[in-house]
Amino acid sequence: MTTSNEAPARAAGAGLSRGSIGRLRKLAGVGLTLPALIAIGLTTLFPILHTLWLSLNGPNTALRGTPDFKGLSNYGRILKSIDFQKALWQTLGFVTTSLALEVIIGMAVALALHRGLRGSRIFRAVVAMPLMVAPVVGALAWRFVFVDGYGMIDSLMNTFGGDGPLWFADVWLARASIVIANLWMALPFDILVLLAGLASLPTEPIEAAQVDGASAAQIFWNITLPLLRPVLAVILVVRLADAFRVFDVVYILTTSGPANSTDVLSTYIYRQMFTVFDFPGGAAAAVMLVLITAFFSLIAVLALRSRASGG
Repeated sequence: MTTSNEAPARAAGAGLSRGSIGRLRKLAGVGLTLPALIAIGLTTLFPILHTLWLSLNGPNTALRGTPDFKGLSNYGRILKSIDFQKALWQTLGFVTTSLALEVIIGMAVALALHRGLRGSRIFRAVVAMPLMVAPVVGALAWRFVFVDGYGMIDSLMNTFGGDGPLWFADVWLARASIVIANLWMALPFDILVLLAGLASLPTEPIEAAQVDGASAAQIFWNITLPLLRPVLAVILVVRLADAFRVFDVVYILTTSGPANSTDVLSTYIYRQMFTVFDFPGGAAAAVMLVLITAFFSLIAVLALRSRASGG
């Protein structure tokens, strides 16, 4: 039979043992994840820091490994470049057009699928298919759709005795082909995220509005859309980053042509690095691309957060 003095001692011993076990578990968790964290840090931080270092040095640093510190002169040189300015404005135009079409079309399709229209279950499976295709493969497939002479569009036009448009020779048709191909690959993500958001919305406000005689448009603008702002914020940030760094579609479809009219910042950086061999200029452009993407993503998040909070 235990005395009253032995019980607190056993309780204290049990508490100490539980605390030591907890510390051992934490140490074991850190030890098991530390190699992965080190690998991720090396593979992520080293390229970023090396690119930043190249952007602050001359060509000898990249070609010979000898420091040739130039400060911010590479950034000033790239900012004054007409090719960089053209690629920047075309990137902004592509991002704005793509995001606007993605939100409008994605919202329309998600609403149609959410209401359970005929064939919606089959269409949901079809919508998800582009997510299983690599961007390079998808871009190649769309090139065979648009290419002059033997593409699918030209073949159909020739069947009916006509000639298809020269998609890659006309400036606006080339830009349209990039937007269309990008939409095909980007819309599944938008639609599936919006469908998940619509399924999680509370039904009470919508039912109350219906009882009060509100129309479908009024319910959408005043209830559904405000409740979907967090979902739209996720879509906007993810797709904004993807649109700014678009490369596969542009390079495979048009190779920045005709006359660099479809050049974007990613293809400009690639050309500076591996065609002109201007490694400091390409590194400076890459750093600016990251900063521009982060700036616009921050603005989008803050704008949607302020609206969602009623500010």
